[in-house]
Amino acid sequence: MTAVHISIRRHRLGLLLFTTVFALLMALSIATPGRALAAEAVPTCNPTATNGCVNGILQDADKKPIANVTLKLSGKEEATATTDAEGKWAFSVTADGEYTVTMDESVAKEHGLKAATATVEIEKNSFDKARQVVRFDKPVAASANGSGSGAAGSDSTAGTQSGSSGSSGSSDAAQTTNGSAATANIGKRVWQQLFSGIIFGLMLGLMSVGMNLVYGTTGLSSFSHGEQVSLGGLMAYVGTQVLHWPLIPAAIFAVAIGALTGWIQNELVWAPLRRKRVGTMQQMIVTIGLSMALQYLFQFFFGGDIKGITKSVPASFVIGPVTTDAPTLISAAIAIIVIVGVTLFLYRTRLGRATRAVSDNAALASASGINVEQVVRIVWILSCGMAALSGVLLGIYLNGISWNTGATLLLLMFAAVTLGGLGTANGALVGSLIIGIVADMSSLVIPNDMRYASALAILIIVLLVRPQGLFGKQQRVG
Repeated sequence: MTAVHISIRRHRLGLLLFTTVFALLMALSIATPGRALAAEAVPTCNPTATNGCVNGILQDADKKPIANVTLKLSGKEEATATTDAEGKWAFSVTADGEYTVTMDESVAKEHGLKAATATVEIEKNSFDKARQVVRFDKPVAASANGSGSGAAGSDSTAGTQSGSSGSSGSSDAAQTTNGSAATANIGKRVWQQLFSGIIFGLMLGLMSVGMNLVYGTTGLSSFSHGEQVSLGGLMAYVGTQVLHWPLIPAAIFAVAIGALTGWIQNELVWAPLRRKRVGTMQQMIVTIGLSMALQYLFQFFFGGDIKGITKSVPASFVIGPVTTDAPTLISAAIAIIVIVGVTLFLYRTRLGRATRAVSDNAALASASGINVEQVVRIVWILSCGMAALSGVLLGIYLNGISWNTGATLLLLMFAAVTLGGLGTANGALVGSLIIGIVADMSSLVIPNDMRYASALAILIIVLLVRPQGLFGKQQRVG
């Protein structure tokens, strides 16, 4: 066995051990439950594994914001909020159940609202997906027991049947109805979680494909790739909220900044390290330091709160058993189009074929006349641009972006590229879809704050059983 093969195997063993230990540590940190907090009024609310959101924008019949209106939240937790100049208000809650938001009836009548009270229900196992948007401009449908909980001054007392005649049959019918409703609710939750998993998997795939391209052409596993995701979302926030641009120009600006940082990174950091023949393990340690530096830079300049890219609340609609909105479907469509475009680029263009050749064997590609450094430069630009785009789409989908959003998703990216196969772009997409679906569907049977642990379990199992992934090669040549 030659020294080259021994060196390659040692590098693989070190990478596998490092990734496994890192996965275990992250799984423990994710699985640790946070301290429960009471309901509170917040300027903006972003749902997480430990808190849900009851929020909205108070507008009159002409869609103009209503400011300085006091809203009261009641239910398992209580709080009071006041709408801001744009009519926005939000409550952060920590317990699942039914919540009622109430305003003064005179305010509702003055502005032509159809209700002064609205009731929503939120489930803890979907905190990080559910945003219960309350609207007072539409009458709330009566509940099954005949009460109109969403209408102002409605009678909330359900009628009860007295007397012995027919009571048994009524009880059986009620039980049958309740059982059917429970079954339908479970089925709806399954479809909703599956849909959310696919959407999340597509966005995760947009991040992971670029990461896998970098690994394929350079052999570097970049721990700072998550910060490129955060950068894209934060730059979109700057475009829409600071510079007051429309969303599309702000998104283009964010992607351009992300691609520019990819070129700068390669020219100032990675290209000099490659010229000095610094090993990939040492370069990987540099990416960890770069990741930490970028995180704290983001926190210093943007603060630790959630930054909303858009201010409007999209209207939701139902497609079969799934409830969604237009921005979610548009974001998913953009992710699909970009991923398909990258695939066509890799398999139908001359530069794409050169990229695949460098990924297979950089030395042989160089001997064949391919400019390896130029290919790597383009891959870095493309990878960081795609990561920035995913940050924009994720910020729209989750209704906000923060300084550490990319860092929280980093290990899921590693799980996706490991499952699909290191160095294979299409494998990263398949792995991302599997990870996204498994993570969201697992919240049906395990606590929601443990759902990412299922994805990390997949990472560990793949490393033990099939380290090369589903589409990876059993042995790399070179």
